[in-house]
Amino acid sequence: MTYKFKKTVSMYLIGLLSFSFIFIAQTPLSVNSASVELIKQFDMEQVKITDPYYVNALNKDVEYLRSIDPNRLLAGFKKAAGLSTSYSNYGGWENNTLIQGHTMGHYMTALAQAYKNTKSDSTVNADLKNRIDLIISELQACQNKNGNGYLFATSSTQFDVVEGKVSGSSWVPWYTMHKIMTGLIDIYKLQGNPAALTVASNLGNWIYNRANSWNSSTQARVLGVEYGGMNDCLYELYKLTGNSNHLTAAHKFDETALFNTIAAGNNNLPGRHANTTIPKFIGALNRYSTLGTSEASYLTAAQQFWTIVLRDHTYVTGGNSQDEHFRAAGKLDAYRDNVNNETCNSYNMLKLSRELFRATGDVKYADYYENAYINEIMASQNPETGMATYFKAMGTGYFKVFSSQFNHFWCCTGTGMENFTKLNDSIYFNNGSDLYVNMYLSSTLNWSEKGLSLTQQADIPLSDTVTFTINSAPASAMKVKFRSPSWIAAGQNAIVKVNGTAVNVAKVNGYLDVSRVWKAGDTVELTMPAEVKVSRLTDNRNAVAFTYGPLVLSAGLGTQSMTTQSHGVSVLKATRNVSIKETININTAASPSIDGWVGNIKNNLVRIPGKLEFVLRNTDEDNNLKFTPHYKRYTDRYGIYFKLGTYQGDQPTDNLIANTGFESGNTTGWAVNGAGSIAVSNAQKHSGTYSVLHTGRTSSWNGPIYNMTSRVKNGETYTCSGWVRLDNAASAPVIMTIKKTDDSGTSYTNIASSTASNSSWVELTGKYTLDVDGGLSELSIYFEGPDSGINLYVDDASVKVYTGGSEQKYGDVNDDGSINTTDFALLKQYLMGMQVDINLQAADLNGDNSVTSVDFAILKQYLLGLIEELPLTP
Repeated sequence: MTYKFKKTVSMYLIGLLSFSFIFIAQTPLSVNSASVELIKQFDMEQVKITDPYYVNALNKDVEYLRSIDPNRLLAGFKKAAGLSTSYSNYGGWENNTLIQGHTMGHYMTALAQAYKNTKSDSTVNADLKNRIDLIISELQACQNKNGNGYLFATSSTQFDVVEGKVSGSSWVPWYTMHKIMTGLIDIYKLQGNPAALTVASNLGNWIYNRANSWNSSTQARVLGVEYGGMNDCLYELYKLTGNSNHLTAAHKFDETALFNTIAAGNNNLPGRHANTTIPKFIGALNRYSTLGTSEASYLTAAQQFWTIVLRDHTYVTGGNSQDEHFRAAGKLDAYRDNVNNETCNSYNMLKLSRELFRATGDVKYADYYENAYINEIMASQNPETGMATYFKAMGTGYFKVFSSQFNHFWCCTGTGMENFTKLNDSIYFNNGSDLYVNMYLSSTLNWSEKGLSLTQQADIPLSDTVTFTINSAPASAMKVKFRSPSWIAAGQNAIVKVNGTAVNVAKVNGYLDVSRVWKAGDTVELTMPAEVKVSRLTDNRNAVAFTYGPLVLSAGLGTQSMTTQSHGVSVLKATRNVSIKETININTAASPSIDGWVGNIKNNLVRIPGKLEFVLRNTDEDNNLKFTPHYKRYTDRYGIYFKLGTYQGDQPTDNLIANTGFESGNTTGWAVNGAGSIAVSNAQKHSGTYSVLHTGRTSSWNGPIYNMTSRVKNGETYTCSGWVRLDNAASAPVIMTIKKTDDSGTSYTNIASSTASNSSWVELTGKYTLDVDGGLSELSIYFEGPDSGINLYVDDASVKVYTGGSEQKYGDVNDDGSINTTDFALLKQYLMGMQVDINLQAADLNGDNSVTSVDFAILKQYLLGLIEELPLTP
């Protein structure tokens, strides 16, 4: 769509702008005396992606950028400056909200990047330039009208509110300011508009004048509100202007206390807003890059932060967070739901990883970059519409929800604009003499400064071979460093052939170095075998995801009732108001244990020849679930993580009590025995489903209850479980009970108990063998909590029956059918804090719903023959 841009600047103002430019514009300089970057980037014009899927991603993004009328994004800026406009604001976050204007920052960056990557299409490229020129002209007019360098889409009152000078409303004005400043800088750096630097410099002066007046109390108050990467963009501005005031302003946004804590290796991230925190460390790294080795502690802080996030808070896709926050270290399964992995977080983690690679040359940053680039960023776009996700659910059974074209303008809409206009910026790097090949994606490189150009043909991992063709080469020898991916099949190495002949190459710091005098027409062929691998979560080793080469796999789970719910400020999230089977049960007749099945995954998740499709073996889902590359999935519900269970003989009837409809408030089949009522809570949840909440009690009670009489058989043993949590009570007992009524009357059997609280979820799990006398009129499971005044949340309730199989032996902690010294050794390792996979129920030998040294002592006595049988028996 073509837009006619309305001219709103008078000839007088144009002349004034020209005059002011003469006196305000500064000669750009590079602060390179302290440069510590080991690795250099290529200009995006030197790299072109040719892979059709990625080309489409760029094209859809550019189409979206061209569908936006910049005058509507400018409307807020003009109104705030007192300039007239006939254009209305866009919808969503840009509709006269306190965060309006943030999209303009993203839009400027995206336009500048798209301008770099559309030089082959003169019509599109000219259109992008016209948009850039219009935006900068209008923003400069707004800035000049303000008269003090200020440029924003709302008044400066928001900044006063954040500083505590006045009362009123604010959102995150410094976050928005970061986006605007970064957009101006990117336009100058990538498109070359000189007025963009003038506007940015003047805005930097306004920031300095404001920030330089802060005392320590005001500074702490300001930095307590999300401010994006203000330190990062101001260091970047200082590199261009050399203005010491811009450097001083950058320092004002450095949280040194936070950096020191993280640099020491202390994880104080739980509870912090993730996308508030990540850019702070991008800025810390830029301080090091700007000022040199004297600021090495800031490099250390960025490195340690990156390590902590990947170790303690990152899912298999490379994404992080639940409801935008870092949660307890290692507690990833506990927080899998429909609001995981905010896309902005991945955008920022990639920026951090890219710059850490440039600062250190460490291949681990390139390994992570590839993973998150494919499985988070490419997975965030609808390839038909070009729209992007906000969250990417790690809970099984949800689906991707994409923004609309003009009515959302989330933060992730903005980073989405940027993501797909810079897909080519991290495939190749150099150190001035050697070429680094970091990703295997069909593309071309023209390293004109060295006289080297090449073409890469890749379809990893559908094919395990990548071919590079040298199109032109320098006269002297040069080294090409090919990254040896961390995902290569265990026990195998990449095979390198030059002009069809295998060559021995040195693997140096994660790279395969090929050095020679290259000639036009030379070819390099890399064969990199892939295999299926299993990723297990630290807080539940039986919650697993599958990868193949660099790809995360997911299984489609249908398209039924794909409705959304509102979340936060006009954000949408997926619902799971259908029954989803989250457990893959392994046939122990074929694989004696879960660990055994996982260890033989190459034979238990099998690739269909010629396709990137995989099916299961030796499970109750054989040939049912089909796993494919997750980044290409956008139309259906999915499962990345599944829980592993076991069965022997006949397959289990799983989840006799399904959680169907909990999210929509449908609690059909549930009742209350006693005072109170059933309701649905949106406030509390355990793992991916909304909790059933029992409220309104006036006396002691039992509930909620589910009558499963019609779904059970006499003589069978059932495993019953549910997660519970209290409110308004720091500690109180909770019990899971089976109520049975048959011809002999009514009986109650407590099958699990624990101490619950208002601070965490507690799982109740127990077994019950049905023994019916005559006719069975009721068999119900219910959860009993404390007396009146305290609500009980119940989540993930399930009842399973295993027909034809042998029951778990208490003491058999590794599920191999026997109790021996191996179980003793594993239990010892578990109690010492080592990561071992054990059956916690089988290890709970005294029935107190926890595994402690008491259980260890009991097992020791049993193995020594001091006691003839264990206290608990099946």
